[in-house]
Amino acid sequence: MSILHLRALEEALSRRGWRVVAVHPGDGYQIAASWELERDARHGRLLIDFDGMAASGDVCLPLEQSYGCAVRGQPESSLYFRRPKRSHELWERELAEFVRSLDDTNSP
Repeated sequence: MSILHLRALEEALSRRGWRVVAVHPGDGYQIAASWELERDARHGRLLIDFDGMAASGDVCLPLEQSYGCAVRGQPESSLYFRRPKRSHELWERELAEFVRSLDDTNSP
């Protein structure tokens, strides 16, 4: 399910001028992986950490099974990967709000 979310997130980021310049491995516990984002020379880079802690707490999920993400150091800028078929409009709205929030977290 998360592959669809990852694609939608990357497309939404691209529409606002962001691009993924690197994918970093997670910590093997809470973070499945991290995307390093860049917009242009005026803006610094951002890291988005993808949630990976399994419900059992004894394994870290791979990026493709992540259930959400947040801007590193700014947990209030986060996105939960809802089931898009059940709540498509809510997911689209939250995705747009999350991507817009990156402009505020990384203004020159």
